[in-house]
Amino acid sequence: MENRKPQPRGKAFWPVLGLLLALSAGALAFVAAPGVNELLGRSLRSYPKATAGNHLDLIMTAILFVIFALIGSLIVAIAVPKKKSTVTEVGLIKDRKMMVNDKKARKERQKQINRDNRSR
Repeated sequence: MENRKPQPRGKAFWPVLGLLLALSAGALAFVAAPGVNELLGRSLRSYPKATAGNHLDLIMTAILFVIFALIGSLIVAIAVPKKKSTVTEVGLIKDRKMMVNDKKARKERQKQINRDNRSR
């Protein structure tokens, strides 16, 4: 087995942080939805008036949740440090030479097996 580097300590908490991000986006959307509905009701003539038991608040909460979650995910994706690429030209050339040599060796082995089978 190959030796793997241990994962950084903080990576274990990423699912928990994602859950907290989703919960906070939901809470913000739930709080902001009535205000956004009221603002849109005043700004747009054809926008339906929001009442206390209206499903419009739930729809707006879902829309705002998606927007807040996307913005939060974008910020996290930008802020997380990127892993440096360990691929180099020299390594690629060496790997290619090894693959070509392995392919030649397999062909030679197959030829030898075929010769041995014909001679029997």
